[in-house]
Amino acid sequence: MRTPRARTAAAACVLLALSAPSAAANSGTGTGTGNIVVAPAVTTRDEPVTVTVHAASCRTGSASSPAFGETRLTPQSDGAGGHATPAVARDVAPGSYDITVTCEDGRSVTRTAAFTVINGAVRGGDGPAPSEGASTADLVIGGLMVASALIGGVVLWLRGEGREDLPAG
Repeated sequence: MRTPRARTAAAACVLLALSAPSAAANSGTGTGTGNIVVAPAVTTRDEPVTVTVHAASCRTGSASSPAFGETRLTPQSDGAGGHATPAVARDVAPGSYDITVTCEDGRSVTRTAAFTVINGAVRGGDGPAPSEGASTADLVIGGLMVASALIGGVVLWLRGEGREDLPAG
């Protein structure tokens, strides 16, 4: 009787392990590749994003993107790079955007798909505007919720499975 339960528990662990990287990759804390970090990873129009470059030669360079144009980097207090907080343009289309950083020594690096702009610009402080369907972030969150529910159901089923073998009394 223990073999089917062990296989089911192993399958639940595999499902949990497969869903964890998606949750970490899509969290709102920011994404980065190489020395460029962008936070938040998902934003709306007319909202700021923070671009941080971790390289001593990029303290006063520039960062540019089709979503916000070009902006100057300000040196970080620890001297390990620069940062900027540009606002996403009000009229930018939803989608993923690259960021190109040009360092003070002339080198440039592009972070492809550095952040994503979604529908839902704030109008007059009344909250987000209605969007046209589910965004990628909505689909990922929904998928994670379904996976969590399935894993929870499997765990509850496994806990109840062993009770049939106990004597009444």
